[in-house]
Amino acid sequence: MKRQLLSIALGVTTLTSVVTLTNTIFPAFSQANSSNSQSDKVTFLCKEIFDPASGEKIPATVAWVPERRGHVRLIAWKSEIFPNFTPQKRCQVVTPKFQEFYDQGLLNYLTYGTNKGYPVICSIPNQGESCNDKNQLFTIKPGSKPEIVFEQLMGTLTGQSRGPLYQSSGQQVYVNVKEFLNKARLEKIQ
Repeated sequence: MKRQLLSIALGVTTLTSVVTLTNTIFPAFSQANSSNSQSDKVTFLCKEIFDPASGEKIPATVAWVPERRGHVRLIAWKSEIFPNFTPQKRCQVVTPKFQEFYDQGLLNYLTYGTNKGYPVICSIPNQGESCNDKNQLFTIKPGSKPEIVFEQLMGTLTGQSRGPLYQSSGQQVYVNVKEFLNKARLEKIQ
């Protein structure tokens, strides 16, 4: 019995030493295996969140905001309007676009428009620009009025009471992404 306990203790000690050594020599390795949400920059992730309406977990595009040490939900993916894109697939396709646009300095404002005849939500660096192939984040249900879907999305994002995020130029509405990330309600992510 003593020999077994000694073997277990020795094994745990060895394992702890190996992990500590690995983290010391390869800190990037330990960061990569820890939660991606603990980055020191804004990071967009596809995570599951609890949907109180359905009582289930659903995929969502969330942003880790390091200054706030928390996650902000951008989009909860429930709609199955596109047969080849499940909510999980849409989350996995759209979330990297947020990161790419953010990293390139192109995710300053969210707005809506049409691209190739489809209603879309897009990311633009400056107000006054319109949606196109290069800045489209995702397509919304064909036949929908993009301005109404955008207002609903923004209402959901802002919790209807989290500060002035809307800016407009004529008929077009823009949401300042940086301001939104700094004021939106934080989500509990597992």
